[in-house]
Formats: sequence, structure tokens, C-alpha cells
Amino acid sequence: MAISWFIWVTALYLIIGGALAASSLILAKKPNAKDLFAKITPYQGTIGGTMFLWGIFDLVFHFLFQLGDWKFFFAGPIFWKIFAIAIPVAYLLELGIGFLLGFGMINAFAIKKNPQMAAKAEGVLKKLAPWQGTLGIIGIITGIYWLLFALFLWKIGIGA
Repeated sequence: MAISWFIWVTALYLIIGGALAASSLILAKKPNAKDLFAKITPYQGTIGGTMFLWGIFDLVFHFLFQLGDWKFFFAGPIFWKIFAIAIPVAYLLELGIGFLLGFGMINAFAIKKNPQMAAKAEGVLKKLAPWQGTLGIIGIITGIYWLLFALFLWKIGIGA
């Protein structure tokens, strides 16, 4: 049994998007990371917009359509149980961080045409913005756990 490619994509989105979201917190602790952030900041909108779309895809196809398969996760060792909790957390983080980072792009392409929707989106942005750094740190931690799970932990408990 091999790990699906979507786990790798989700983990990378969480780590990169989380780092961008928490960039102000990271730069306060590690000022020498400024050069790295300067290289990826121009792509922040694209990363955020695609992360938001990937979060919708993950939430619908990998979570809602597969709710009946969840007993498999809870029958395994503790690593599987933690991963079962990390799945919905990751998908919600993809939506939240993706929305925050890609708001300009999402607004330009989808929301701008409908003034009511634009007002609602601005309200959501104002509520989420103070949590951006925290969401970013949680996203990084969740992404690292997904990577560890994909590399090592999934083999424990399935007889591989």
C-alpha cells in the first residue's frame, strides 16, 4: 500500500503556505530568513489561491466523500489516530491560510463582480487576519506531521 500523492501536495502546501502566513513571526525570530521570504513572497497570491482551491478539493473529495472509511484510522496505533485528527485540521488550515494569502487573487477573479460577496469576504478577512501568524505556525506543524506520516508512520500498523 503506497501513500497517495495528495498527502505530499497537502503537506507541502501547509508548510509553504504556513511559512508565508507566519513570515512576520519567523522574521522576528530569524532575521536572516528575509532573503528566502523575498524570493517566494511574489508568489504569495498564487500559492494562497491554489491552496484555497486545493483545500476545497480536499475537504469535499478526501473528507466528506470518505467519512465512512474513518474507522480504519481509529483502529490503528496512536499515530493513525493523530493523523485522523490532523486531516480535518489540515483541510481547514488550507482554506483559512489560502484565503488569507490569496485574498487579492480570489477577490480579483471571483468576488469582485458581486458586491455582497465582496463585503462578506472582507468581513471574513478582517476576522481571520489577526490569526494569520498562529494559523501559519499550526499549518507548518501539521504539514511536518503529514510529511512524517507519509515517510514513516503510515507503515506502522498496516503490516508493511
